[in-house]
Amino acid sequence: MDMSAQEIQEFWHGFCERQKVPAALRAEGDREIAADPEFWADHTMWDLVEKLKARKS
Repeated sequence: MDMSAQEIQEFWHGFCERQKVPAALRAEGDREIAADPEFWADHTMWDLVEKLKARKS
């Protein structure tokens, strides 16, 4: 099933709320999803969190 960029971001926002993802990380995730929504439609939100955290290291 294909997801729109909006649906992916809504899923991301719900994930962030459930997992208590900090607002700054959530905003970075929004930018990642906006840049390549098709890629993130095929990956887990944990993959996105790990990618964002790796940048900070």
